[in-house]
Amino acid sequence: MLHTLHKALKYVVVLVSAHIPYCNHPLPAGAAKETASIYIAPKLPLGDTARYVRLEIEMKKAIKPDFYFTDLPYDKNKGLMLMKDDASITDYTMVLKILSGGVVNGKTYPGFTYTDGTGKKIGYKYSFAINPNEGHTTDLENVTSWDQINQIIAKGHAFMNHSLFHGGTDKLKAIKDAEKNMWTHTHYRMTEIAVPSNDEGYVTSGLQLGYHLITSQFGEPVPDGNNDPGNQNISWGSFIPMTTQNFNKVLVSRYNLGDQWNSAELKVSENFIDEIFSGSNTGKKPIGAAFSHGPFKESKDAPDNFFAFLTYIQNHPGNHDSAWITSSKDLMNYEQTKAAVIVISKHYDAATKKFIIILDMKNVDPNVVSRNLSLKITGGTISTVHGQGSNDITFNPLTGLINIYKTDRSKVIDPYQDALPPQITSIVAKGKIILLLYDKPVTQSKIEGYDVPGNKVISLSGDGKTWQLHLLNTVQSPQTLFYRMQLGDAIQTGNHKMHVCNYAGQPIKF
Repeated sequence: MLHTLHKALKYVVVLVSAHIPYCNHPLPAGAAKETASIYIAPKLPLGDTARYVRLEIEMKKAIKPDFYFTDLPYDKNKGLMLMKDDASITDYTMVLKILSGGVVNGKTYPGFTYTDGTGKKIGYKYSFAINPNEGHTTDLENVTSWDQINQIIAKGHAFMNHSLFHGGTDKLKAIKDAEKNMWTHTHYRMTEIAVPSNDEGYVTSGLQLGYHLITSQFGEPVPDGNNDPGNQNISWGSFIPMTTQNFNKVLVSRYNLGDQWNSAELKVSENFIDEIFSGSNTGKKPIGAAFSHGPFKESKDAPDNFFAFLTYIQNHPGNHDSAWITSSKDLMNYEQTKAAVIVISKHYDAATKKFIIILDMKNVDPNVVSRNLSLKITGGTISTVHGQGSNDITFNPLTGLINIYKTDRSKVIDPYQDALPPQITSIVAKGKIILLLYDKPVTQSKIEGYDVPGNKVISLSGDGKTWQLHLLNTVQSPQTLFYRMQLGDAIQTGNHKMHVCNYAGQPIKF
């Protein structure tokens, strides 16, 4: 869980506000307008910044002790990743208060926890998909404030990139502008995407920009070409199979829990929990993925129904403290840490009966903040554990479980400093030619990536920053351009890792 917010840093920024539609609604024309806003962004504590984690494990009845990292934290065998979209005020006044304990409409709720397998209590986590502009949502009078968002972050919950304005034709801009604005107000770096709808371009662009978990109400066919060979890592069943998933590309559909949280929707939500906790996917250790826009404050029964939903999870006969109720960030942080950590040494000294394990975090992605790990000791019984280079260590002598808690924000990269792939800065039509200007030199040869609806691209010419698309017919106004990076091959000259991102319906100027 993240610590309390500390000393603030002052930022003066120009932000964009708009009348924002809910998911799956188009962005109204002319919606955006600039407004000046001053906000003090908090400076979060860095945590433990040590590169190495050292465990000194005193053993008894030890015979060739060894260890392995568990598939899920705390050696859980299933879990849930629950999401709420659009940053309405009830993120703070209802969901946070019921999850963490607090008062809603004059009624006190106790909060929800599970244990880490050693007796330590861990709070349920949620993931909030946010459009981090001044509005966040359609209802500007019922939106979470930046201060409330920071309080939610301080409780250890996650925020997912939902694009700046619920969409946009330039996918790099839609993703990166949201990322930067969120950072400016919170010093929180979003590292997972919740696609606003089944929008084209978010998956391929998001993967190019370093996002490994992308979730939506995916349905076949996905416009990004994710049914093509080599793109079979989509979880169509609204759960992540943790033991078989490729964590370089986690594309998971989201079960819709409903928005009103009335009795009918509660029953549907409980059916989803039954499916995840049924044991039918035991070997895969599933993490169910589900979302809602609600509960909303207008629904009087919503708090109690949301509380009943969480109670159903906690008391489910398939749970018994075996479920990991996690956020998108914690899920990916665990997997990325486990994949990148280096075991420098593991040595048992029979004379002292001490098993020493040294772990190196140098290869962990700098944007991974929570570097928690869980491991199981084999070949002996734990007596006690001492640790260095972490915030906390817990252990269970009966099961051999050891949990390492380590938070390190010192290496997180300011998104304003990210190196970005080339971007199209100008699209101008002249007769049967479209002139494309890039901000960096590019190399490309395929015309298949380009599409002008109602017309046909017949050839491509140019070099460096200036390129021309030659079309079969004269380009008519109004007209739009599509570039699909999964079909094209435009890359930064001299840097094959920097692929031009998707443009989906970008206006052409005349």
